[in-house]
Amino acid sequence: MKRTLLLLTILISTLSFSQDGIILSQENANEKGITPMWPKCDRSRQTPVECFDQKLRNHIIQNFEYPDVALNEGLSGTVTIEFIVNKKGKVEVIEVTGAHRYLQREAIRIIRAIPKMQPGKWGNKPIAVAYVVPITFRKPQ
Repeated sequence: MKRTLLLLTILISTLSFSQDGIILSQENANEKGITPMWPKCDRSRQTPVECFDQKLRNHIIQNFEYPDVALNEGLSGTVTIEFIVNKKGKVEVIEVTGAHRYLQREAIRIIRAIPKMQPGKWGNKPIAVAYVVPITFRKPQ
């Protein structure tokens, strides 16, 4: 009886998910050739994945500002931030872990400043793609 209930629960839960609710991890999206298209990456000689990664790195470097409060308190560490590029091409922060909250706030600010882009597509349907990015804060010497 318990097995039947468990099987029924699993079956119902898997059937209740539609393609609209799918969020692919970066690794799965890359394997399937699905990646959001950063502005101007469609004109790049790089693959969309390489261009996305490069633009993301550049975005973090160019927008990075060490918070004054963190400098004064001597805070440093690595913030891991999980976000998705949703079906509309906008960034949504999902989870932030590590380091002090002042550093977490800066990481969130940087990620939220990512420009809107073309979402990843599965066939012709837009799909959300999840990313996990570590940002290391080292106190300037």
